Formats: sequence, C-alpha cells, structure tokens
Amino acid sequence: MGNFFTSTQIRNNKKLSRNEFIEKFCAEMSFEGYMLCDSNESELSYILRFADGCDWVTITSEAYEQGNELAHKDTGRIAKMLGTNCVNTVVIDSDCAIMELYDEKGKKADTLILGRADDYFGGDIPQPSEKIWKPFLSKDGTWDHFIEICSNDEVFVEDSLSEFAPVIGMNSSNILFSADDAEKDENTFTLGFAKRAIKEKKLSLNAAFKSVYGELLEPKGFKLLKSKYPYFIRVIDDEVIQIISFMKEKAFDHKYEGFSLCISLNILERHLIEFDKNPSTISNQSCMMPLISFSHNYLLNIKAKNNAHKKFSFYYTKGNSEEMRDALKQSQKELMPFVLEVFEKNKTLDDLYQLGYSVLPGLHKDVVILTHNVDEFLAHREKVFPDEFQRMVKALESNPFMQSMVEKKKSEAIEKNNSFNQWFADRSPGKEEYESYMKEKLTIKSNNINLLKNLGITFKKEIYNI
Repeated sequence: MGNFFTSTQIRNNKKLSRNEFIEKFCAEMSFEGYMLCDSNESELSYILRFADGCDWVTITSEAYEQGNELAHKDTGRIAKMLGTNCVNTVVIDSDCAIMELYDEKGKKADTLILGRADDYFGGDIPQPSEKIWKPFLSKDGTWDHFIEICSNDEVFVEDSLSEFAPVIGMNSSNILFSADDAEKDENTFTLGFAKRAIKEKKLSLNAAFKSVYGELLEPKGFKLLKSKYPYFIRVIDDEVIQIISFMKEKAFDHKYEGFSLCISLNILERHLIEFDKNPSTISNQSCMMPLISFSHNYLLNIKAKNNAHKKFSFYYTKGNSEEMRDALKQSQKELMPFVLEVFEKNKTLDDLYQLGYSVLPGLHKDVVILTHNVDEFLAHREKVFPDEFQRMVKALESNPFMQSMVEKKKSEAIEKNNSFNQWFADRSPGKEEYESYMKEKLTIKSNNINLLKNLGITFKKEIYNI
C-alpha cells in the first residue's frame, strides 16, 4: 500500500540560498501580520525542505491532511505572497495523485493527474496545458516525456512522481516529502508563526489525552513515556508490556475532528514500536491495534458474555477544548473498564498463552515457545486443522470461480500448515534452533529495556545477561 500525503513545491525563481529564502519567507509572513515564534506558541507551523541544485523548495505542515482545504488555501496564498509559482501535490490513493499549479498571483493555473485517473474521474480527466507547463521543463526534460509520465499506469503513484519531478526541475525526494519524514531529515527547517500578539495557547489533543487518561492510568501503574507521541505504558514483572494510546479520526463534517483508542499487549522479547510516531503508522501497526479490532477478536474468540462495544470513535468541534476533554472522558468511561479488565487478566506469559493465537497471532507464536508449550500447541493444531481445512474446501467448492483451483489451494493449505507446525517444532527445547532463538530474544529484550529506560521506565533488574 502506498503513502497518502499533501505537500507543496515553491519555485525558487530568484535562486536564493537557503538562508536567503528563509529570510524572505519570514519577511513576507511578517508583512501579512505573522511573527516568527517558538513552536509551542505558533498558530501556523511550516516545514521547509531544500535540495542542492534544485529550483523548487518543498513546504508542508503537520496541519495538512490529505487534500484538505488548508493546504490548497496556503498554496495559493504563498504563491501570491512570494510572487512565484507553486505546485500542490495530493496523493489521493496509492495509485493516483493530483498536481495543481498556481501562478504568481495565487490563482490556480492548471491541473494534471498522475496515475490511474479513470478510476476516480471516469472520462472527465483534465489534460495538462502544454502552454502552461512547458516553461517549467528542465534542461533535459521534454514535453513528450512529460505526457508519457502522465499516462503511466503505475501500481504506486510515488514511482510516477519520482520520475516526473526532474522533468520540471524538481527533486525526486522532495516531491515525496511529508511532515512525517521531517524528524530525521537534516535538510529541513521548521518555522512557527503567530499572528500579532501571541494568543492563549489552545489545548491540543495530545495534551488533553495526557491529562485525562493520566488521571486514570498513572495510579494503576502506567507511566507516560517521554516520547513525542503520548503512550501510557505498564511493564509487569519486567516481562509483559501493556500500552494505551490513540489515533486521530476524520469526520465527515469538517467542523469536527475525532480520535479512537489503540492498545497493545506485548512482551519485552519482541520488537517494540516507534514511540515518537502515532500508532497508525505502518511500522507501528504490527504491535499497536485499534481497540475496535482487538475488541472484536477478543470477544469472538474468548466467547465473553458481554457484547462488543458499538462506539469506538469519538468526535468534538474543532478548536473546542471543552468538547475535546468531554469526548476523552466519555471514551474513558465507555471503553476503559473493558481494556483494564483485559489487562488485569493478562499479566504473565502463561496468561498470554491462554489468550490464544486467534486474538494476537504474532505475539502468541513467541509466547508458545517462551512458555515451553510447543507440544501442547502442536497437539491443539493437529486437532483443529481438519475442521479448518474442511471449511476452507467447502467455501472453495461453493464458489464457481474457484472450481479450477480447489486442488491447488488444498495442497497449498496443507503445505502451509506443515511449514507452520515445523517452525514451532524446530524451536522446542533441545532442538538446534531453540538456542539461537533464545539468544535472539534475549538480545531484543536487552535492547528494549535500554530503550524504555531512556523513555522513563524503571525495571526490577538492572542487568540482563545475553
């Protein structure tokens, strides 16, 4: 799956140096009534990215969402403010992007579509104007190549954007740049602005979450990590890790914004998430699970008596701090009893083993080995696989489009099951791969402990031998 992002390219038509460009940008913002300020006081925050030998500068903001009105409005305003051309790029899906060119007066001059445009626009696909775009062609760029790229049918539109950028003098990395990439990028500059006098600081969702959930969780042994994104974490007996956080949700009505909770049950022997990023990033989804998904898995497989919660997303009016806090308190009241009950029932490796493979499959694989339950687990797999296999065969045979593939799918399922079982068998105590597996897990555990110590977590043992 591709990325989804919004960013803008500003044409550095006067070929200013980085410092000169930043000075001009700040001066023009000042003329519009915005003063440079610290990040915690800013109303507007921009991230600039430069590339050597490139006539375009990338500008983006954490406030930009995919295709939102703020990004479009800013692009026209900045083009007019700096008296130059700007191109706003919106990746609307993994295989399609919209690029809108603004002139020196801040007016939209033309639009081009990259990727599989017919899936989204049907036959009404705007064609780029040669008269408008040709002046931007680089020394080695040609109009034929320009049109060829626009007609490409790439699976991931990032490939087309990377090829397109140098044709009009842009940088291939810059055109794919988003606010999430800024943290470890040495070519970026972050600028914060406030209009006239610094206004009273608005309550952010991060700050509100820390406050509301901290009152409940900290007395129960959870600790707020010293990370850029808020995570409450509880480590039990230097082994089991329980995490609670949230991710933002979009509302159909742009007047509102929302959030939903994410949780994690993990162990120190497994790789942890990137705590400076939110739970919804690709790298964090392997451990952090939206509460709605965890709840459905848990209640379905544990056969709990209580029904699944129907409400998992909570919304409030943008900029209304009181409504934001009320929404957080409501989520806490409705969802935390379930979450804390699950956490109380799963404090040891044996608890996690009993939780079952269907609830947390990735975690359960490691728990089976660490609890020395390989033989029991394989006996269980031998018992349940025939029924699983017959259900699969029945589903295939009832589908007229799969008739020719039934035998192939049956063989693949048997092979996959055998391979799955063999993975566990090879890691039984006394087997050759068991020792290397345990050494790897102890190394991961030691690294995780050092990481969490740096983020403010204390442990009962100071040293873990590897």
